[in-house]
Amino acid sequence: MEREIERLKEREPIEDDYDKWLRYKIQRRRKALEGKVVIKGSEVPWTQNRMAHLKTYVSQHNWEEVAAPGWIVTRPQEITDTGKHTHKGGGIIVYILEGKGYTQNNDVRMEWEPGDMEILPVARFENVHQHFNLNPGKPWGAIFIRFWPFMEAVAHETVHMVDAPGFKGPEAKDIYRPDDWLTRGNAGLQGYDIRFDGPPTTLLDRMFQQRNEWRERMSRARVVLKEKDCPVETNRMGIYRWYVHPDFEEVACRHILFWVHEIPPGSRSGKQKHQGGRVHFVLEGNGYTILEGKRHDWETEDLIMFPVKAGGVVFQHFNSDPDHPARLAVAEINWYDTLGVDVASGFEQIEDCPEWERTHP
Repeated sequence: MEREIERLKEREPIEDDYDKWLRYKIQRRRKALEGKVVIKGSEVPWTQNRMAHLKTYVSQHNWEEVAAPGWIVTRPQEITDTGKHTHKGGGIIVYILEGKGYTQNNDVRMEWEPGDMEILPVARFENVHQHFNLNPGKPWGAIFIRFWPFMEAVAHETVHMVDAPGFKGPEAKDIYRPDDWLTRGNAGLQGYDIRFDGPPTTLLDRMFQQRNEWRERMSRARVVLKEKDCPVETNRMGIYRWYVHPDFEEVACRHILFWVHEIPPGSRSGKQKHQGGRVHFVLEGNGYTILEGKRHDWETEDLIMFPVKAGGVVFQHFNSDPDHPARLAVAEINWYDTLGVDVASGFEQIEDCPEWERTHP
């Protein structure tokens, strides 16, 4: 009698939440690794909105296309003043490219000129601010840098107040600041005063003590960083002017590190490996970056973005101009204070720049 062989029925594919999560992470990482590294400034259109005349290099509109999603980088240029709006949250850094003026943020006047940086601090209530041009008829410009995950963590919200002089569009009352803006919900709620004459007796009280120390430090913190006061060093990567560093406790925010990297004519940076996620705005010059073995050319007003990659990214910058320096404004999230300097990938110097090699044989 011929034996009948029964085939086991194959399991039907079942996609549970765990599988969905794994596939989501794989797809998200792949998109970033395949995303744009260089956003050409010449290809980003100028637009006029209620707040300013500007270019938007990266924001939620193109996060699916770029190497480092989550960043928001805009570049306003005005010959007059901007509009006026208010932020709950704060944490925005502004690097001045041209012109002279000031920002009125709440009751603080923040004066600036090219090479300065201003910080809109993380405030408990709001940052009402407007930017003013002190040389009417001559343009002023800047780059504004934000990181959306931090903004979400502080329930960041922007509400408009006064339209920019150049905006001719319709009104939209639903996006304007309401009269009860500061009293809605728990915004104005404050508890009783907690002070300490000696060491706190509980760990919870130690947190309240740290809160008090933070508020005191923020009352004295620098919100405008003058270029002339920012330290310059020649290090293994090149010539850096530091604005925000993990060791700078006197600045209003250290969540985004910031420096200007100068590469002398015809020279190059060092070669380094780190987790990635940096953005670079080309202040002047032209050159290229070798990132993970691939060449990416750039010029003035371009934005360079590094993806976050398991195992880190290896990169090196080159100045193509034999007669003029290249300068890059660099922003990086300060993960170092929370996730460690290696940030799960290793922080390694592979090769030193020529300027360092000459002084450190």
